[in-house]
Amino acid sequence: MPKNREGYTVLISELPRERIAIARGRDLPIKWKHAVNICDAITSKRMFIDEAVEFLEKIINHEEYVPFYKHRRHYAHRRGSDKWKWPQGGYPERAARHILKLLRTAKANAEQAGLDTSRTIIFVMSAHKGRILRRRPDRIGPGLFRGWRIRRGCNIEVILYQLTDEEYEKLMEAIRKKETS
Repeated sequence: MPKNREGYTVLISELPRERIAIARGRDLPIKWKHAVNICDAITSKRMFIDEAVEFLEKIINHEEYVPFYKHRRHYAHRRGSDKWKWPQGGYPERAARHILKLLRTAKANAEQAGLDTSRTIIFVMSAHKGRILRRRPDRIGPGLFRGWRIRRGCNIEVILYQLTDEEYEKLMEAIRKKETS
């Protein structure tokens, strides 16, 4: 997490506490760049929680790819780019598995809080660099060292928000208009 702030990406105090659910993963053993692209893909489409879970399961089965908007160097073009309007992408299975587990935890937290999960959207989903874990020096031979092995985890935060009836109807109307045009 950046040094200049503590806590979440948005101010939770501004949201109504009775309509949000929170889940957070700390020091997950995944690449930060993959996590950023998965989070961007999910939040750019304003997915509901069930849609996001289905999307991640498709990534694991190589049925759908994650568009790499950022950190996209040396990634090939993929089939089915008409959905994302972006050709470059990949199938980061390991990151998808960890994020899927985190989303299922967030959904369980929402159910525990008494929220209707069919009207729950992913309001915020962001990935941050985790702490640096230094290990012993990496050996390349007897008495020869070439530096420290460094591992960096990834912190991911998810905030779910239950839409009110008016917000839900407005969103569904916008989706219908987009599909017909």
